[in-house]
Amino acid sequence: MQEVLADIQAAELDLGDGIALYPDLRQALEYWESKRGDRFAPAREDIDPSEIAALLSRVMLADVEQTEDGALDFLYRLSGTGICDVHGYNLATLRPRELSPPAYGQLVHDHYCIAVERRMPLAHVLALRTDTKQRSYARIILPLSADGEKVTMLMMVDSEKQNSMREFLEVIRVYGKRS
Repeated sequence: MQEVLADIQAAELDLGDGIALYPDLRQALEYWESKRGDRFAPAREDIDPSEIAALLSRVMLADVEQTEDGALDFLYRLSGTGICDVHGYNLATLRPRELSPPAYGQLVHDHYCIAVERRMPLAHVLALRTDTKQRSYARIILPLSADGEKVTMLMMVDSEKQNSMREFLEVIRVYGKRS
């Protein structure tokens, strides 16, 4: 049985003050910046899982692909155990638009497109309410580049702090811009 979406909201967070409430997202961003050097993004090969061990259960990797008509698409290559636990299944080999409920998958896909187009990190706080559950979390999207020219992969890190609707509303009020 598919969940029925009651509401989904997201707000883009400033990469400074906006992610200050999420030390793990700040850690992910600082790690990414240390690996990128003078490039717009590090390569996948620059990321050493042993250096971000505390984040690994909440890390996802997605290949950036282009469809025949030139549109962006994404394919999950890795889904950390913490993310699998939240979703109830392993997302590796899926595409964002295959996530449930469909409006959530489309929103995630759209955020990934923005990160690719901007060629820079992007953070959001999201709240999702269905007929069976309610969830909120923050997430950072970090572009990776195999060729130094275009975004070829995205690394996402979900916040450890999750499911605080009060916090979600406060973060949007203080730091967020609706997306």
